[in-house]
Amino acid sequence: MMKKPYTYLAVFIVISVFTFLIYYFINSNEDNNKFIDQHPFTLQVLEKDSSWIYEIYNEDNLFIRQEFIPSVKGKQIFKSKEDAEKIGKLVVSKLSKNAFPVISETDLKENNISFEHTN
Repeated sequence: MMKKPYTYLAVFIVISVFTFLIYYFINSNEDNNKFIDQHPFTLQVLEKDSSWIYEIYNEDNLFIRQEFIPSVKGKQIFKSKEDAEKIGKLVVSKLSKNAFPVISETDLKENNISFEHTN
């Protein structure tokens, strides 16, 4: 007969912990989104000598100027404004999350950036 109160207590504790975890993750995600929306980085995509470059500013100061596709051999240019913008936005996203803004060849492939594969 004494097992029922312990069963109810155990169920109550499990539900409470579960509710707390859901609340925590929802609020944690909202806090991260607020931070991302308030980051000090801005992106500019510019045409330069029939190619495209991106510049990232931290507040009003030039922080990164990328004239060539990162992570590939040689000085390969962005062939379209869209390509430069995709990678620039990815770098801004990484910076806003306090991550190191490294772009990998996988990032380029996932964003359909055209470049020459050299061995």
